[in-house]
Amino acid sequence: MNQTSNWRPRGFLQWQLTFLSMIVCFIISIVAYYIFNPSNMDKIMSLLAWGASIFPIILVFTALIIIVLLALSFWKKTFIALTVLIPTLLLLIFLIVQPISNMKSYAKSENVSVSLSPHFFFKQDISTKPSIDVVYGKTMDGIELKLDVWPAKEKSEDVLTPVIVQVHGGGWVSGDKGQVQEWNQWMNDQGYTVFDVQYRMPPEASWKDEVGDVKSALGWILQNADTYKIDPNRIILMGESAGGNLAMLAAYSMGDQQLPPSTDVPDVPIKAVINMYGPSDMTEFYKNNPSKNYVQDVMDKYIGGSPSEYPERYEMLSPISYIQKNAPPTITFLGTSDRIVPVEQATVLDEKLTKNGVAHKLYLLPKVDHGFDANPGSLSTQFAKEKVKAFLQKYKNNHYVIGKPL
Repeated sequence: MNQTSNWRPRGFLQWQLTFLSMIVCFIISIVAYYIFNPSNMDKIMSLLAWGASIFPIILVFTALIIIVLLALSFWKKTFIALTVLIPTLLLLIFLIVQPISNMKSYAKSENVSVSLSPHFFFKQDISTKPSIDVVYGKTMDGIELKLDVWPAKEKSEDVLTPVIVQVHGGGWVSGDKGQVQEWNQWMNDQGYTVFDVQYRMPPEASWKDEVGDVKSALGWILQNADTYKIDPNRIILMGESAGGNLAMLAAYSMGDQQLPPSTDVPDVPIKAVINMYGPSDMTEFYKNNPSKNYVQDVMDKYIGGSPSEYPERYEMLSPISYIQKNAPPTITFLGTSDRIVPVEQATVLDEKLTKNGVAHKLYLLPKVDHGFDANPGSLSTQFAKEKVKAFLQKYKNNHYVIGKPL
């Protein structure tokens, strides 16, 4: 009887600690479930798990809060709270340590050095002042298409700089230029002039307009190469998520009359493509992904319906439909715990590029989630930057050999 009484909360503080411990344990357990089973991006707890995966400092602060609750529970002899909080803290520590261990091992296997401190605490200074809202075209109905220009650092007047054309993500229905400023700044620091492109989206845009706008931006950049002192033979496309898809699509389908530019501009030779977790096969992506409600909703808005309704549209908007032996070299990054884009989207791309003898590289990052580079200091982003740097060093020159492995 006395033993039962010892476990029963007494007084306001003990009851509060017991209640808080139960709530914290419940929330952490659900978040842990969605970290271990990345899926259902449309659910609030999955979004919390995504945030905790991308920004592990959230888990660290949560662990500190639990430690405080544990100290109070020990002081007040709140045994139920202690029993709940101890395994919860151990679970949190595992959630913090396991991805770090996996990513550090992977980086070591790829001869990349990564640092732990920026993984938790990182702030990049944005020192470049871009030219904002430069108009690169106007549609038939009078809509101005705009981009931002990020000039390369330490640029000599007599030296033409290579170009990165940045295509933002957002599931083809949201997002805007300027949302990957850390990448733009980093590219500037590497000696690249960056053009951060805006494109039309539903409901104003039709299903061909997004890639058409990207091609229009490319054509405008080519036409204005002298103005910006850039090398027209070294134009590289980069995109994240939906932007990665559009970057590949624009590069691989260049010159295809079925997907023309939105404005009257010339075709542009693309030097290389940096694909950050972008899907490559739209039909399969619609059918098979970890977040079906979210993915199918945005694809219905973007394309107008399902693959069964518009099979030809899905095929035309799939980058793998256009891969030939003259496709530009491509580097792809995708996390194995991506809760939106499945690993199969990267492997089918890899297979098609290999079949056609296109120079390419695929990095499947262990226990890494969608949009990992939203944390510019994360271990996975550090890894990606080192591999991108090596990739660009190899392919920024005026000539590359088709079919050579990276």
